[in-house]
Amino acid sequence: MSKLKRMRKKRAAQKKVNIRQMSLDSEFKETLGTRKLLRRMTRDHLDVLQNIESVFISAYHEDGSIDDRVIAEVLKAAIRDEEPVSARAQWISDELDEVRNLRPDVTDDIWRDGLKTVLQSVQRHSDLRPGEREYLDFVSYCMLA
Repeated sequence: MSKLKRMRKKRAAQKKVNIRQMSLDSEFKETLGTRKLLRRMTRDHLDVLQNIESVFISAYHEDGSIDDRVIAEVLKAAIRDEEPVSARAQWISDELDEVRNLRPDVTDDIWRDGLKTVLQSVQRHSDLRPGEREYLDFVSYCMLA
């Protein structure tokens, strides 16, 4: 087999892997996009991100059983404008709604972009396994620093 054929075969196999990965990631479609959103939000709307994350940190300190999966559930529900399933997620969602009501100066689009950015951070820092708190530990440390 020639080098060109091997290279084409390898590219075709990689394309199949990429398509399969995209279909697996479809449940996280809310967070797909470039790093432009992260850069824009951290540059222009850091206060919004801090408002959102402060709700999660407060809830985590109040209830140590909260893990990254609950935070992801809250964020996904908020992005989709739905109600979370679990009681803990509902409680955190209500707290998040209260903070949102304190910020009438922030448009709905910016708030939703903030939620998406925080969800990206959760997915980046956590494998979302039951009981995992990598994201919560990370953001707690960052807020203290």
